[in-house]
Amino acid sequence: MLISASAPGTTGAAAPNPAYPAVYSVILDPAKHVAFFRALFYDESSATAANGPHVGQTVKLALTDPDSNEVVPPPAPRFGGDFMLTSQGDKEQIYVHGAGGRYQHLSVLALSQSVDDTAWATAWHGAFYAADHDGDTVDVVSGTFRPGTVFVAVTPCDASNAPATCPGPGFPANYLGQLNMDTGQITPVKVHGARLEPQGMIFVAS
Repeated sequence: MLISASAPGTTGAAAPNPAYPAVYSVILDPAKHVAFFRALFYDESSATAANGPHVGQTVKLALTDPDSNEVVPPPAPRFGGDFMLTSQGDKEQIYVHGAGGRYQHLSVLALSQSVDDTAWATAWHGAFYAADHDGDTVDVVSGTFRPGTVFVAVTPCDASNAPATCPGPGFPANYLGQLNMDTGQITPVKVHGARLEPQGMIFVAS
């Protein structure tokens, strides 16, 4: 099992910190009823830049907000089969190839906005289910989707540079966005019907 090491620096030294795990790898021993933890990688591990001015180069992470994680499905345009961690406040996603293996490799994708959950369409027909934290609802986004299309719950007020009073100018409420996995750019998605301010999100094929 892979578990996000969320909210580093809540106690102890501030984040980022090279000693803080970003993700834990957990193995269960059913005979002894014991869980064994180890770090999969750290807040300041090295990764290959997947976009931006340093694309293809090795960079050092500086994660302050490890959050949601997913396994990238095969139809995704990039990183199919990888484990993905979103560092929400840092506007980054970390893709881990061969997680826990001898040749584990990290790539970091810089995002244009802060995001919470990420969901990939895995079939032409299905629906995205989104939890609206403030609205206390679970909303359904239905339609026809190209497999591999990436949708994200955009969370401007959870970015590290968000103002104390938020939503505000330049920092709107949560909205549904579409992610370009090559550039990291996020485009707002037009929806019709109920007001949608997503946070947690998943795609279910019909």
